[in-house]
Amino acid sequence: MPRPALRSRTTKRVIVRTPGGRLVIRIKTKKHDVPKCAICKRPLQGIPKLTPKEERHGHRPPRRPYGGYLCHKCLRNRMKSYIRKVYPL
Repeated sequence: MPRPALRSRTTKRVIVRTPGGRLVIRIKTKKHDVPKCAICKRPLQGIPKLTPKEERHGHRPPRRPYGGYLCHKCLRNRMKSYIRKVYPL
């Protein structure tokens, strides 16, 4: 019997033929949802959809300010509004 975490019917099951010729059921690991912008909720560019383990082991967000948190359009609008507030005409 599978362990309790694998008993859920929402996980996908794949039938795989082993080298010995048997058919076994393997359970696919779920991936996280696509990261979204904190302001406009659009999917972020440059960040792949990964499993939690893959996220910890080797993904770097974009190297710009707020990379991995804001999309490029929202970042640009926020920077423009900040500069206009600091340096009024």
